[in-house]
Amino acid sequence: MTLIVRKKMIALFALFLTVIFGFGFLVSNAVHVDSSSPLSITIVIDAGHGGMDGGSVGKNGTIESNLNLKFAQKLTKYLTDFGISVVNTRSDNNGLYEELTDDFKLVDMKKRAEIINNSGAQILISIHMNEFSSSSENGAQVFFEQDDTDSEKLANSIRDMLVANFENARKLTLAGDYYILNNTSPIGVIVECGFLSNPQEEANLNNEEYQNKMCYSIYCGIINYLGVANNY
Repeated sequence: MTLIVRKKMIALFALFLTVIFGFGFLVSNAVHVDSSSPLSITIVIDAGHGGMDGGSVGKNGTIESNLNLKFAQKLTKYLTDFGISVVNTRSDNNGLYEELTDDFKLVDMKKRAEIINNSGAQILISIHMNEFSSSSENGAQVFFEQDDTDSEKLANSIRDMLVANFENARKLTLAGDYYILNNTSPIGVIVECGFLSNPQEEANLNNEEYQNKMCYSIYCGIINYLGVANNY
């Protein structure tokens, strides 16, 4: 498959997504391509936290790091089925540090950055779950790297798909001063899939159908961005 053909395929699928999501319609199955002709795109999926760093804990005991991994695995499947190469920063519930020290979180973040920067990837998606002191807060939201227009465009593309499929998805993407975005080379965003501090959203985030819908929406946002950007 030539690069021109790849670009046309991505652009056509992006147009397809724009039309179907413009009518608020979610496709139930991902589009597949011949796996013998992979796209020349690599995406890093970063499942946030892990090991001793469980991240947020829901009102009913859900551990963020476990959910992050589930979402990352589902998103990985959608992308690889489309013919995109994926690198995962972690594939199990362990952290990315060899021993527990006072600075294990920093060691973990540096290891993630090393994996990402050595991957040759063009895009980074970091998966997280949110929390807030008020249990009423809810909705997925996307954060982009400060002063990075490409990161903002990717965030907005994912946001558009989330808003089309989830009534409570946040329409505002925000710039963030995050280590994982500031210290890595790919165009990156952080997707906060929902608030574990909200009991109803915590239940939704643990529902497999809801997980599939969320991950498919993120996937569609990525593909739409690739078609619009036409960089790869």
